[in-house]
Amino acid sequence: MFRTSAHASAGVPTRHAKVRAPRYRAALMVAIVAAVCLAKSAGDLESPAVNRIAEKLNCPCGCMMNMACKMDPYPCQVCRRAKVKIFEMQNAGRSDQQIFDAFVAENGKQVLVVEPGFMGVAGIWAAALIGLGMVMLAIRRYLRHKTPAAVENAPEIDPETMARIEKDLNKLD
Repeated sequence: MFRTSAHASAGVPTRHAKVRAPRYRAALMVAIVAAVCLAKSAGDLESPAVNRIAEKLNCPCGCMMNMACKMDPYPCQVCRRAKVKIFEMQNAGRSDQQIFDAFVAENGKQVLVVEPGFMGVAGIWAAALIGLGMVMLAIRRYLRHKTPAAVENAPEIDPETMARIEKDLNKLD
């Protein structure tokens, strides 16, 4: 009825192999269902509470963005794992400072986003005002009516020639 193990090496299944196959399939299905049920949804990871902390952390993948980047359509897997970790720490009852401390201990101080101070913001406005002033000076310079040097140095026209030109112009009318 069932083959011996000698036949198993020839590709014929033995009694043990037939019994084990459904168990593996069932265990695999249970693992898949558990993973789907326990997975964090994108809504949980994009919540304001998670993003409040994630926007103050730099992504260590090298993209030079904070971890609050939107995860559509191609999520950064580093940011996703960090958001899952933030979400789990918040559910465990940790404060924002404790979460920051955990990320600093794991990735170093460069993981924290440094907010620009007053001089950083004032520097941007000062550069914009200097640029605007330079544009205004350039426009003023080009709009100022200057008589060209050739007109200033032109010789005077003889009054007799001017009278003759005027007389000829009157004939045209």
